[in-house]
Amino acid sequence: MKRVEFETPLDYSKSRLTGITREHWLEAFYALEKGIMDNASPLSARQRIPGPRSHHGLLADELEGFTRSFIMAGPWLSGSSDGAFEIEGKRYDVADFYRRGILSGTDPKSPEYWGDVTDYAQHLVEMASLAFSLYLSKNLIWDSFSEKEKRQVADYLYSCTRVKYHRNNWLLFNVVTNTVLKKLDMRYSQEQIDENINFCDSMYLGGGWYRDGDVNRIDYYNAWAFHYYYLIWAMLDGDSKPEVAAKHRERINDFFGSFIYFVSGDGSVPVFGRSMIYRFAYLSPFVLAWKLGYLDAKPGLVRNLCNSTFKFFFSKEILTEENFLGMGFTRPCAEMLEHYSCGGSPYWACKAFNIFLIHPDDPFWQEGEEELPIEKGSYHRALKEAGLILVGNRESGHVQLVNQKSRHDNPDYNAKYTKFAYSSIFSYEARKIYGNYNCDNVLQFSADGINFRQRWKMETLFVEDTFSASRYPMHELDEQGSITTYIVIKDDFLVNVHYVEPSMNLVYREGGYALGYDSGNPEIYSIPGAEMARINNRISFIRNLHGYNRQYSAAPFANDVSGSNMRYRFSVVPVLGYEDRGSRPGEPAEENLQKSGLILASMVYGKIGSETVRQLYGLVKAFSVEGRKVRIGFYDGEEVFLQVGVPEEVRLDIRGRSYSGRLVIVRVSSDGKDLLVVED
Repeated sequence: MKRVEFETPLDYSKSRLTGITREHWLEAFYALEKGIMDNASPLSARQRIPGPRSHHGLLADELEGFTRSFIMAGPWLSGSSDGAFEIEGKRYDVADFYRRGILSGTDPKSPEYWGDVTDYAQHLVEMASLAFSLYLSKNLIWDSFSEKEKRQVADYLYSCTRVKYHRNNWLLFNVVTNTVLKKLDMRYSQEQIDENINFCDSMYLGGGWYRDGDVNRIDYYNAWAFHYYYLIWAMLDGDSKPEVAAKHRERINDFFGSFIYFVSGDGSVPVFGRSMIYRFAYLSPFVLAWKLGYLDAKPGLVRNLCNSTFKFFFSKEILTEENFLGMGFTRPCAEMLEHYSCGGSPYWACKAFNIFLIHPDDPFWQEGEEELPIEKGSYHRALKEAGLILVGNRESGHVQLVNQKSRHDNPDYNAKYTKFAYSSIFSYEARKIYGNYNCDNVLQFSADGINFRQRWKMETLFVEDTFSASRYPMHELDEQGSITTYIVIKDDFLVNVHYVEPSMNLVYREGGYALGYDSGNPEIYSIPGAEMARINNRISFIRNLHGYNRQYSAAPFANDVSGSNMRYRFSVVPVLGYEDRGSRPGEPAEENLQKSGLILASMVYGKIGSETVRQLYGLVKAFSVEGRKVRIGFYDGEEVFLQVGVPEEVRLDIRGRSYSGRLVIVRVSSDGKDLLVVED
């Protein structure tokens, strides 16, 4: 693997925070496009990019490589006079390359024909990319076609109107394909445009966030699918329905206002959800919204978001020796791939190259970069509709994402969705070993102590800036049981309180953040009640606050020497455990336990620092449980009252203040100020 070796130096006079300029973006484009054009099939329509084969098959995979590379070429071609560039003494005629590829791929008589479009085919995704890029490059490609060639290409695109799409973000691919045909004065279906825009609107949660389909799949598809494709429609045909376009202008501003809290000090984001091989594709709606004049933000803030992201990824070895985007996030990682991933899939990242639609003289490129939230100060930011909380630490640049809502309909994706927290520094464990995922940042349960499960379907109960909760079943292991997890955020560490209402006796385990590393050996520390691992200045810490009766020093998952981490070659996780030593796992739980429930509580800290295990242990000064009432005392004098399960009417006094009602949580500072009061 290698990185782009930029000839353009960093220029802090133009970009005071990142040093990244438009010329860097151009160099990256040239490098990526060179890889595509140097390795194409004879007629250009097929991209034989090394990587796994998706479940869609070879034909769709090779189409995917072509259309997704066209995503980055289209915006560049829209501003090019001749559609060509020169690099390393060789001329690359980009316009001619895609012109030939489109004609051969849509011609049934061609040996490189892409094949007929069928129900639920990957072609339906790719035709939206093809159509929009074709529209952007209209002057150099579409306008060069004969009338017969135009009909050939348009008929191929129109075949998408005769087949079935998945009832999720895929419907927006249909919208874009039809809308481009409309703009090119070719046959299209206005009925499908209207119907699919309306259907996708039914997935809107509020606050700029969508779920994908009929479950709460809430992830980065909000950026690179929902907002991106809605904005393409607004760009092409928003004038036909100005009230709908105005709605999406409002939504992209809401989304931008929350998304900027995802970005860490080094330009990365918490790795969370599926398709993270698309890397920086999440920039795509923001640059398109800026182009449309939709974003109510300072140009320097939007550019910093783009440039810091660009700088993070292109400082990593994300390219193969052939200049292809590799199959991973910052390094190759087979464990993070999905069944629909192939060698061409990472090129959805190139949606970010819509940045070339912004003219070089635009204020976007000319005005000074503005600080992102993480560069201004630490924060806790609740995204209530999405069920997420963003926790940022200015000093370290670390950003954590706490999740109490998002999940996938396939439990095999649980590692990507249903852990309690995800991090921009401490990436999650991605690979199953012996049928299990690791327990980093999640409570797992087992009937035999060998095969573990974790939360999947969940009900969101509360989402506040520093507190959230969800309830979830224990699935087939205990069909009558449930767990409610309360997460109290203090500074940038987590106190997790789990209220277990079991009918069966199960084994439980909970881990801290996975500490990943590529070389060296972490230092492992163990004291009664706490475990910690450190390498360099990165620390993963977990403390038993209540209920756990076992602890395990940080170690590789299942003693696997090859590692199961998403970003690093090796990793270790410190772990706590609970097992009822008086009865066998899998048997009915004792009657009193079924009535009163089991409370397990931990403190989890993933941080950059030099603290000792005892210093971190001391951040929680007091923790007590009486029935279902929990009290916490923090190092700075803050006191917390938490009532788990169904809250009762209570009266309590904290630091001279009186509270009453069906209180879930009360937080009071050392000087008696209310920090948070939540009633049922």
